[in-house]
Amino acid sequence: MPERVKSAVRDARIERSYSRNTAGVAASPDMQRWFRAHGRPVSIVIPSYNDVALLTVALRSIEETLQEADYEVIIVDDYIDPGVGAQLRAFESDRVRVILKDRRLGFAGTVNVGMAEARHDIVLLNSDIVAKPGWLEALQHSAYEIDPAIGMVSPKLVYPDGRIQYAGTYWARLLAPQWFGHLHVGSPATRPTANVAGYNTSISGACVYITRAAFDAVGVLDDEFWLGFEDVDYGLRAWDAGWRCYYQPAAMLVHHESASRGYSQGHRELASMRRFWRRWQSRFLTRSLDAAAPVDIVLGPASGGLWRRYAQSLADHLRGGGRDVAVHIAEGASPHEDLIAALAARGGAVVACDWTVAETVWLATRRAGVPVYLLPDQPDLQAQIVAGYRSEFDYIAPTRWAQRQLQAETAWEVTRRVAPAVEPAPLPGDAEKVVVCVGASPQQSDAVTQVAAAHGHTVMHVAEVRTEADLAAVADARPRAVVDWCQSTTPLVPTSLMSIGAAYVAPIDPALTHDVLDGYNALLFDPRDSDGLTRALTDALTRDDTWSELRENGHSWARQRARAAREAFAAAVGSFASDALA
Repeated sequence: MPERVKSAVRDARIERSYSRNTAGVAASPDMQRWFRAHGRPVSIVIPSYNDVALLTVALRSIEETLQEADYEVIIVDDYIDPGVGAQLRAFESDRVRVILKDRRLGFAGTVNVGMAEARHDIVLLNSDIVAKPGWLEALQHSAYEIDPAIGMVSPKLVYPDGRIQYAGTYWARLLAPQWFGHLHVGSPATRPTANVAGYNTSISGACVYITRAAFDAVGVLDDEFWLGFEDVDYGLRAWDAGWRCYYQPAAMLVHHESASRGYSQGHRELASMRRFWRRWQSRFLTRSLDAAAPVDIVLGPASGGLWRRYAQSLADHLRGGGRDVAVHIAEGASPHEDLIAALAARGGAVVACDWTVAETVWLATRRAGVPVYLLPDQPDLQAQIVAGYRSEFDYIAPTRWAQRQLQAETAWEVTRRVAPAVEPAPLPGDAEKVVVCVGASPQQSDAVTQVAAAHGHTVMHVAEVRTEADLAAVADARPRAVVDWCQSTTPLVPTSLMSIGAAYVAPIDPALTHDVLDGYNALLFDPRDSDGLTRALTDALTRDDTWSELRENGHSWARQRARAAREAFAAAVGSFASDALA
């Protein structure tokens, strides 16, 4: 087959893959409208190294996608060859300038020459980029309309076949701690977690929007990095200068970087790596806390009343051991700037107790302190929640299931495992002829009502148990049994319901295998077994010996687990003083 035909077949296959992997991905109309009204001029700086063919495509894509924009392109040559220089000169126009040097400076040095000539906000762009509609609009909108502290914005980059090449920077803490990696590499561009905008550990040197104010504060790239790490270093320097890095997936460009590039590097990359860690190792590799460092526990709107009571019990226990502990309640899911500043000033262990405050905690610990994520009772793992999981966090999981789930959803691992529980009230006396049915569907409610009625019991229906008031209402009914249909990802609610003096009856839940123990503190049934509920609830209502043992064991279990949780959390926080992020 002629090479021309082979090439056409390859191109067609890549195009089909691109369409499949980016299906539904489109420019943001709102950001495009904003740009038409508020757009600012930009200087696009492109370093060049014997890449005329790639530049031809890149410049064409810029022209096609920025027809309504005010921009200049600055191409800086680093190949230093007269023939290539002449070809680059051919690109010059009223929008495009070409700078030819007399010696090679490497990536960072070449970029710096172009940055010095830029007159506006700067877009650093590789020559092997193909811009897609709406890319600049999304980047500039993010730089000016989301948070005034954002100074650098990176887009989503995809390979020619539509698979992700870059969706944010992360420290490869577990995989290869000497490197920084790209999130979601190889996934389709449609992956939900890759399409959540948010603050970014650093930037991508392949494409980044830099506001003029941020550039004036941070300056140019460190040209002692010949190849590699210069972009990560630049983003971290921005954080230290008071500017935040951001990832905006609404901006998408194709990047022709090799899809097979791995961690094996040459001597120039390794030299850059050594230079990087001489500067930043105390921030990442060797960061630790003093044994007396404060502990801040941060709760948000996703923390129900029982979860807040649990967090407060952890704080009280730490205070009893002499630690400086503060509990903070944040309203809303947006970053809380006053709280961020206060937490950063304390510089201790900062514990995010639910997903709504994870971003606040992460931002507060960019320069000092250690972020901890107390994985909450959150059964619905939405993209926004999972996207907030970051490698810098030390994770405390409530169950083995949550531990496995975190690793399945991300590349991170749990540092400690602590099963949550709260101290129960004293075990009450005899029960009333009442069954409490929690979180049931109409069909499930009917099934419970039939069994209860057959044994002379009434049924009290409860939608959920999340607050202390919810639990108190169930306890005040003094039920003989509680049938809990709600799905939980922590044992906090099941253990609390076990403690009120009723027999706890529930469907089998693999997530709670090690905490809800059939025949010891609960009676479990297979929801697929039509008679399973009937047998379990009948035993709870008619067998006094079974009921007595279940209520006593459940109450004892809750008391033991509450004590164990306080001690385990204190031990976990104490360990962060010696091995945090090391």
